[in-house]
Amino acid sequence: MSNPAFEFVRQLGQDLAAGEFELPPFPDTAIRVQECINDPDSDIQKLAAVVATEPALAARLMRMANSAMMRRGPIEVTDINTAISRVGMDMVQNAAVSFAAREAFKAPPGSPCIDDLNTLRKYSVKVAAISYVIGKHCQFGGKPDEAMLAGLLHAVGKFYILMKATDHPELFSDRQSLDGLIAQWHTGVARAIVESWQFPETVAQGVDEQELKERDRIGAADLSDILFVANLLARAGVKAAAELGDLDALARLRTDSEHLSSMLEDNEEEIQSMIEALSG
Repeated sequence: MSNPAFEFVRQLGQDLAAGEFELPPFPDTAIRVQECINDPDSDIQKLAAVVATEPALAARLMRMANSAMMRRGPIEVTDINTAISRVGMDMVQNAAVSFAAREAFKAPPGSPCIDDLNTLRKYSVKVAAISYVIGKHCQFGGKPDEAMLAGLLHAVGKFYILMKATDHPELFSDRQSLDGLIAQWHTGVARAIVESWQFPETVAQGVDEQELKERDRIGAADLSDILFVANLLARAGVKAAAELGDLDALARLRTDSEHLSSMLEDNEEEIQSMIEALSG
């Protein structure tokens, strides 16, 4: 490991151990969306009023509501209240998280990590859309919306490390060291960020354990199983599902590669529509 990488890892380890991350603030609108959703006295009108204060978020929600995955019949949604009624409050939170991740991890012009961040954003929404479909069609104790949320948040550790690495620009000319430390640290960092942003423990555990390949095959599936499979398919393409073989994650999801491949093929248009909705 090069000296810059060693110094970076040393500082990252100290920050992680002490819980002293210099986290980007969660955008105010996204926080108010969370608070509104968690308020038992809230309703669609109150949530719509919050969403309306951020045009970019409102536009993203509208695209999600009119996507092939969420659309019901030929009628196009043109107002926020109807969009919320169509997708549900939990999906509004997902729209807010995808918006927030873009706002929270913005590199200044000329930053060496801009291309990496843009690539990672595209990859994250792909993982999120695939996770939603897996969560909807496989045996899983949580909700599909939560699977999408975990997919949207699964790479926040990578975002954080890339942003912090700009303090050591020489790392970007040593990709082997940079990629190695991202691989080593991103899941633990992701868990710390998800907990700091006060998302459910199930999501924090899911992002922390997303790369565990060997698991108790007869146990109940959780978000880490979905993320493990979704990551493989986001990298290789959904058509690679038939080649996944006998994975512990698939056994826990009570499916196999043949069934998964057929299910993803049936939902390919829906997956692509949600990727486009979240990417704007």
